[in-house]
Amino acid sequence: MIPTTFDYATPGGLDELTALLADDPAGSVVLSGGTWVVPSLNRGELAPRRLVDLRRAGLSSIERSGEVIRVGSTVTYADLLASPLIDAELPLLGLMAREVTGGPQIHHQGTLGGSLCAARPGSDAAAAVVALGGVAVVAGLDAVRRVPLGEFLRDAFITCLAPGEALIAVEFPVQPPYGSGYYKLKRGGSSWPIATAAALVRLGADGVCERAVLTLGAVAAVPVPVSVGQILHGRRPEPGLLAEAARLAAGQVREPWDDELASGRYRAAVSGVVARRALQRALSDTLQETVR
Repeated sequence: MIPTTFDYATPGGLDELTALLADDPAGSVVLSGGTWVVPSLNRGELAPRRLVDLRRAGLSSIERSGEVIRVGSTVTYADLLASPLIDAELPLLGLMAREVTGGPQIHHQGTLGGSLCAARPGSDAAAAVVALGGVAVVAGLDAVRRVPLGEFLRDAFITCLAPGEALIAVEFPVQPPYGSGYYKLKRGGSSWPIATAAALVRLGADGVCERAVLTLGAVAAVPVPVSVGQILHGRRPEPGLLAEAARLAAGQVREPWDDELASGRYRAAVSGVVARRALQRALSDTLQETVR
């Protein structure tokens, strides 16, 4: 039972949304999927004067415009999994969504925007979005601004959103075909991740690596991009090189996240293994694409 009372609003579009937030910036809380906000309300951790529900705000589309794919902030994990556009252009998002803990209920309720705004270190979504070069589209009363996800996520549970602003979409650059890999380590079937890794690999016709991207998640307060390209670019990604890339990844976890699930020391220790497995999956995926 929620212990506080508040006004409840369901704006019918972007103008109404930004006007409502501007009316009481400090007292408003935005609700997307609710898998994080509603439990926080029940525990008394949030006590807004107004709850602004985005369900009618028109932010649930997945569209391509030129060289950009725009994913609305209320798009659910189930929407990602059902989208032919995501499957064709951003398959890493589908891999991530499939791995989200919680089964059908969370898949149909949890949203990409809600997960990013919660800025929980153990989120599945954050590392994948950063790896894909995602850009947050942030709306306030007077302006819309775009912020790279690496800057949007400032610290554990902290984003760059100012009072009166809302995340309305995430935009991704369209890229040439690549192999995608996502791997996460968790304690049990219903557990939050202890460590995740999102990887992209593209090989040339000669089997030489033309592109490699790796981002670690859950091991630090914010996602950790790893410059594996310096090891893999221009070379055939054989096991020895993947092991070298994994060691580089482990070395990048300089301030590991510590919580009730795992110590920071443990997270740092397993980050290299998680990184290598994500890279292996991405490599396997790109080889399958080459065969097809």
